[in-house]
Amino acid sequence: MRVGFFSPTINRIGGGEWVTLNMIYAAETRKHTVLVCSAEKVHVQQLLEFYGAPLQIHEQIVFGPNIFDPYSLENVYPNTFRSYLFTFKCHRMIDTFSNAIFPWTDAAYFQGIPRVATLPRSIKGHLFLPYKILQTLAFKNALPEEKTLMACSKHTAQTVEAMTGLHVNVLYPPVSDSFKLCGNISKTNDVVTVTRISKDKSPETIPQIAKMTPKKVTFTIIGSCRAHHEFSTLRLLKECIQKLKVEQKVKLLINVSREVQRQVLQHSKVYLHPLVKHEAFGISAVEAMAAGCIPVAPDVGGLKEVVPRNLRYSSIEEAASLVTQEVENWCIKKVRNSVNLAERFSQTRFREEFLRIMKL
Repeated sequence: MRVGFFSPTINRIGGGEWVTLNMIYAAETRKHTVLVCSAEKVHVQQLLEFYGAPLQIHEQIVFGPNIFDPYSLENVYPNTFRSYLFTFKCHRMIDTFSNAIFPWTDAAYFQGIPRVATLPRSIKGHLFLPYKILQTLAFKNALPEEKTLMACSKHTAQTVEAMTGLHVNVLYPPVSDSFKLCGNISKTNDVVTVTRISKDKSPETIPQIAKMTPKKVTFTIIGSCRAHHEFSTLRLLKECIQKLKVEQKVKLLINVSREVQRQVLQHSKVYLHPLVKHEAFGISAVEAMAAGCIPVAPDVGGLKEVVPRNLRYSSIEEAASLVTQEVENWCIKKVRNSVNLAERFSQTRFREEFLRIMKL
């Protein structure tokens, strides 16, 4: 069977791209022919070096040129048209990016709430009225037996179900097997954050929280920064660190290897998720838990399904208090509890569940 995956790019390192890659890996195990429709050629060697797993794509359909960033809202019309054309190349087409339902797709994976719900309510928003009408019609007329819908969390699934009336399968993103804590447990008083350096991820809340913690507690921000708009956010983050005078407490590691990320996580006591307004799931929090970190995360979205209630916060003051408490009261029992909680998000379980849902 020719199984196609639609995603504007899987070269950028993030939770969404990681999900797409694992779906591809799963399809490969069943000897299906894998096709990828993307805005840029897939850097197979780069992905191998970062994730440590070989990737076999039988055919790539690269669309372009791109006036806007592949992920930008302005690209919804080109991406919609490209996904339609892509269906003629596949027996089954899975949209892992659009957060939408199109009449021609066989399956869709929602990384967050439907895109139509986040369209701007402004003069600019009127430009997306045709897209909104298309989505509204698709939501009302896509019958359950015709579509396979998946979502990254119960929170996201419930939102999609409320908008469509269709059943949505919960398929949690997988944690890399390489992150699981093994060997001797040796932790420092470091607090680590793994995030994309983007405005919507609120990375500036980390130095604000760091400012309120004891001197002995240090922070490391491991950031992915590859898109143009992310570099401007990185500049603002550096300015925030300087303004708060926490240069000695907060260290930035930008675009480091997966191995460096794993080592930092396995030697840190606490994982701190930024104070975001929305988080569909929060794969970085689960990866940190697998590595033995005590998670401290905002009480929002899919993070509620991952992080225990007593470790979730609603303000930077509460976050600082929790971080200080967990560093000072750290113990092996808490480490093992974090590792156990993360086990249900293994790569093996994800791939088996994906193949079952898709009937591949």
